[in-house]
Amino acid sequence: MERFSRRQFITGGAVAALGGTLALAGCAPSGSSNAKGSNGAGSGSSAGIGSGMGKHGQFDVEVMVTDGNLDRITVLNSRETPGMGDVAMEELTQLIVDNQTLNVDTVSGATLSSMAFIGAVSDALDQAGQKSSDWRKRDKVTPAQTELPASADVVVVGGGGAGFAAAITAANAGKSVVLLEKMGVFGGDTALSGGEMAAPGNWIQVQEGIADSPDALAKDMLEGGDNAGDPALVQIIAEGALDSSQWLTFEGGISWKHDLMQFGGHNIKRSIIPITHSGSEMTTKLTNRVNGMDDIVLIDNTKAVELVTDDAGAVTGVKVENPVTGDTSEVKCKAVVLATGGFGSNVDMRVKYNPEMDDKILSTDSVAAQGDGIVMAEKIGADTIDMEYIQTYPVCDPETGALLYVGDVRLENHGILVNREGDRFVQELDRRDVISNGTKNQTDGVAFLLFDQAAADETGLLKQHADEYENSEARGVIVKADTLDDVAKAQGVDAAELKKTVEKWNQYCADGKDPDFGYSAEMNVIGDGPYYLMACKPAVHYTMGGLHITPEAEVLTVDGTPIAGLYATGEVAGHKMGTNRLGSCSMTDIYTFGRIAGKNAADYAA
Repeated sequence: MERFSRRQFITGGAVAALGGTLALAGCAPSGSSNAKGSNGAGSGSSAGIGSGMGKHGQFDVEVMVTDGNLDRITVLNSRETPGMGDVAMEELTQLIVDNQTLNVDTVSGATLSSMAFIGAVSDALDQAGQKSSDWRKRDKVTPAQTELPASADVVVVGGGGAGFAAAITAANAGKSVVLLEKMGVFGGDTALSGGEMAAPGNWIQVQEGIADSPDALAKDMLEGGDNAGDPALVQIIAEGALDSSQWLTFEGGISWKHDLMQFGGHNIKRSIIPITHSGSEMTTKLTNRVNGMDDIVLIDNTKAVELVTDDAGAVTGVKVENPVTGDTSEVKCKAVVLATGGFGSNVDMRVKYNPEMDDKILSTDSVAAQGDGIVMAEKIGADTIDMEYIQTYPVCDPETGALLYVGDVRLENHGILVNREGDRFVQELDRRDVISNGTKNQTDGVAFLLFDQAAADETGLLKQHADEYENSEARGVIVKADTLDDVAKAQGVDAAELKKTVEKWNQYCADGKDPDFGYSAEMNVIGDGPYYLMACKPAVHYTMGGLHITPEAEVLTVDGTPIAGLYATGEVAGHKMGTNRLGSCSMTDIYTFGRIAGKNAADYAA
């Protein structure tokens, strides 16, 4: 694999992770005119430690300065997203050290981590006796530009899970592949997800004696989307699910927890979980897999802006935009796979198709989810379908819209959802749209997830997502207290009614039946404290609509004719989920249809 990037300066430097310490080192260029510190002289060595508040909490960095030169930046501790925040730190470290300046841009796709890192380095330089304000005034440095390959057999647009699946599959078929990503890091929404994957017949089900089948998954998916999805596409996803999970294991090297989750709308526990409980487990390892492949050119920070066609309407190339100059160039190819994701972060586009999805509703999605692939394909006659169906995820941060993974205790059959009056109002394992709509109708449009210490211990989610928990607790999004009275008071929930609700719930657990809402899985009591009460609101999470495709992942025109040489996979392709996507079916979709798109694009490019 050859990587061309506007961050092509990353050619050296030591990167080592030891006991949670990430060491990032580089060497100042010999004879550099700005190699001295702001004091113009400086002698001997000094060190400083600075702190930054990233997406996943505080981290510390250490700098070493010798005779005014910045010799090394070491990240002492960090829990930023693997493959995203840590990559941004690596890239910024090399740029800062090689050029002896803090006048650098953030890494797109990891902006918060980048800003926090630059701030931490500034702080550390001040502690080391430098004047960081002067370092910020030095000549601005932008990463080196590299010319795009003039051509390839297949171009894949989008560096998330679907794009990786398509690119690897096409390369394994012997085709040259260019994989384009507009952000500065790879992973997309896949990296931001929990990574859970519906896989009927998986090894855990077999060991636990759970009977399941592709037909059972297809039935749940169709019913969960009000039978508005295409049964043929749904059946392909269901039948390819287990094979896709095994492809991830053996082709991608993905590790899994020995546990299952049951998302709302599924009638059985069938969803496997990455070992890190995050989709970044997938995208970081798939990136590493691509790094070992000779036939894939991996390009970041390069936005596809137009699909090029010949006189017959067949796709023959992709125009891309230079992120620095704004100039465009073209990569010629025989086939294109669009894996650009949905449009959940594009408010104007959301409102165009569903006026209710305005800017009052936050989004869990990457800033990259702008609908680029849909717009490009429409310009050459592609059809769209189901665009009005936009899903919100019910358990999200009320302040930021981010997914609350601590809230997955609910998906492991623990906890109850209550309103500000202390009453349950919905079945906790119902469909996402049902819970979201139920929450919107409650006082202040907010719900509260209540669980006990036993649930926290059994699921391990507070430890697994310690960064999220600490951040949420610091802001009062989640509260911990020894008694129900105290935890309710802290969140402004009616304590007396909450205690009545817990008593009623525990009796339902003893009876094995929930007459109020028909809880659909194993019921666990709310036992002794400490107790946790987490505020949550719905946020836009997934757009079910997109390009209209065939079972072969070909993109259709408005008159139902496949566009020669154009394929689509993942969230950019619609009509698979109907009105509502069941949890964990996205991963099944992107790796199943990603490989279908990659194979068929490779066959077309023969």
